[in-house]
Amino acid sequence: MICDAKKICALIGRAQKIAIVCHANPDGDTLGSGLALFRTLRALCKDVSIFCSDAPAGKLTALNGAELVRTDVPKEAFDLAVAVDCSDINLLFRHANLVRHARTSVCVDHHVSNNDYADFTYVERGVAAAAQPIYKLIRLLLPGQKLDMQTAELLYTALVTDSGAFAFSSVTGETMRIAADLLDAGVRGDKIIEFFMHDVTMPVFKLKTRVLAGAEFFADGEIGVITFRQEDFDATDTSVADTTGVINSVREIEGVHIAVALTEAGREEFKVSIRSNEHACANRIAAVFGGGGHDRAAGCRVFGIYEDVKERVLKACRDHLE
Repeated sequence: MICDAKKICALIGRAQKIAIVCHANPDGDTLGSGLALFRTLRALCKDVSIFCSDAPAGKLTALNGAELVRTDVPKEAFDLAVAVDCSDINLLFRHANLVRHARTSVCVDHHVSNNDYADFTYVERGVAAAAQPIYKLIRLLLPGQKLDMQTAELLYTALVTDSGAFAFSSVTGETMRIAADLLDAGVRGDKIIEFFMHDVTMPVFKLKTRVLAGAEFFADGEIGVITFRQEDFDATDTSVADTTGVINSVREIEGVHIAVALTEAGREEFKVSIRSNEHACANRIAAVFGGGGHDRAAGCRVFGIYEDVKERVLKACRDHLE
């Protein structure tokens, strides 16, 4: 059932034992937003835990409270489960049942592809980050109170990482007004942008240059594909967590309308990231494989041997290229 932030506040007010659930393969938005809500509910004396199928890795370990994210799957039912930044329950992976078995389930999201799987869904489709509805929710939960620095930093990080440092078309005046309020709380926005968007370790630099050197182009250069294989991670002492943002270097090439990153995530399992411009809808391409996201940025998982996965993804890209 689609609802507003006031309804979610009422549900939180009646619940005591609460689970916050982030999507698997977490990014800065799901974790930043989830941890910001986690801190708020603790301040309200709720018995709250935060879960994710994959532990924070790479730069995400720097988020305040990242060490408190649980990867175990408890058997007890929660009064309330809140899925954050997750358009489909299957993207919660091992923790999907926390939402299914909770006495009441809630989803707070911003994806256009959200399929309203929870009992109550507060979704602002297409806004820059889940941090925007989470910010509004927190403001309602703490009326008239000043945001503490740590919570503001988490929300700002979520906004920055999901908006390309405010560079994507999803950024609106409201996005910037929320960002301004967070800056007024004392957040050093320049430091957050520098750390999460620009700072690169030598191993990650080597991974990036290695993978980009092997980029392939199809459909007269309108589709660009890069691949992260386990051998690339082994050779550079990196991991899947270090692939964030590399795909943007392909999308920025003149004439490329769709950029695809295929990342080996397991045996015959590939994480697929898609970026596009106005000539294609990334969300529709990802939906072919049960994924989703936004018009210009989306993702999915595809299973099979590499050559087959690449051909299937390329076909979907060609079919949706205008």
